[in-house]
Amino acid sequence: MKAKLLLLTLALCMALPMSADIPARPVPQRLVNDFALLFNGRQKAELEQMLVAFDDSTSNQIAVVTVNDLEGDDVNHYAVRIGLEWGVGSKEFNNGIVVLVKPKNATGYGEVAIQIGYGLEGAIPDIYAKRIIDYTMIPRFREGEYYQGVYDACQELMALASGEISEPRGGRGEESFAGLIIFILMLVFIFWAISKANKRGKGGGDDDNIGGGRHIFWGPFIGGSSSGSSWGGGRSGGFGGGFGGFGGGSFGGGGASGRW
Repeated sequence: MKAKLLLLTLALCMALPMSADIPARPVPQRLVNDFALLFNGRQKAELEQMLVAFDDSTSNQIAVVTVNDLEGDDVNHYAVRIGLEWGVGSKEFNNGIVVLVKPKNATGYGEVAIQIGYGLEGAIPDIYAKRIIDYTMIPRFREGEYYQGVYDACQELMALASGEISEPRGGRGEESFAGLIIFILMLVFIFWAISKANKRGKGGGDDDNIGGGRHIFWGPFIGGSSSGSSWGGGRSGGFGGGFGGFGGGSFGGGGASGRW
């Protein structure tokens, strides 16, 4: 792995004078960076909220970046440079993912890359990233549905990544155990409340009130998104707890790309 990192660093240094400038790390930092203006305001907020919630709960970071022009750079190289120069993922776990989309336009083909940090290469092998690009993203992109293609890809990447590293931010040891106890108690309370609501319904309450009771108790745990994200939270228009910033993660070039 050290040899791989050394070769990548050497290649980046040799290519630097010829490389196109990548966008500067955003201030304030955010996970969704739509420089190509492919998403509307609601879509950006929804995607940011989902990715921030995922970052908060697992420490894995997915950065979505769209650009109108790669300026002659290779899409994989461009994505790796974003990951390295922005520091996507944590320095401890190297658990960042960069999803880069360059739409089909006057500057040429549409291109997409998914680059995976060292710490997640076991969970998301190159062949998995390639399948997501070929079967989830590009078919949507060909129809002009850039947001849905990116959103669905992030859902798949989150499902894969959460199986490799699930280190809650600020939650280790006793704190993690306490969080688990609180979660179990909340579930017990929810099921108890639903059971009581159902009993009242059988005793003559109308169906609408019972349904309303369910929404009251389940609302905070069900994503507000029509796409059904389990990480999106329920606060429309919000960004979860707010993105705390990139952590200095490293990349080794593991990932995949495609064009259309």
